[in-house]
Amino acid sequence: MKMYIPEISDEIRVLADWTFDLYNEDRNRSLMERMLDTRRTVGSWSPEFGAIPCSIPAGAVLKIDRIYVRKGKGDFSSITFLWKGEALPAKIETYGTGTQYRVPRQPIRFWAKLEDVNNIDFERA
Repeated sequence: MKMYIPEISDEIRVLADWTFDLYNEDRNRSLMERMLDTRRTVGSWSPEFGAIPCSIPAGAVLKIDRIYVRKGKGDFSSITFLWKGEALPAKIETYGTGTQYRVPRQPIRFWAKLEDVNNIDFERA
């Protein structure tokens, strides 16, 4: 086994379905919506908000968007990904006043804890 620490913008291809804990937090909103997770998202992550299992299928290409690792903050070590080729479709939403507005297509961006990321079977894309 060789060590690989990615650079921001590196891309990996998932070789086997990757199942990980998807935490209820606003930065995971697009993936939660893509996975039909109906929980109301919260602003910042906390363990009491829980997680649900989520799977990214083999063949998916993930772009490294952010790496967070800090000494003494292991509970928060994570990598943020952009799922290439996947996006939420554009849609029309309505304000409480009844005014409608267009929400453009949104990329699928999400983070996973480093302990889950270390279980990805991948190749560099």
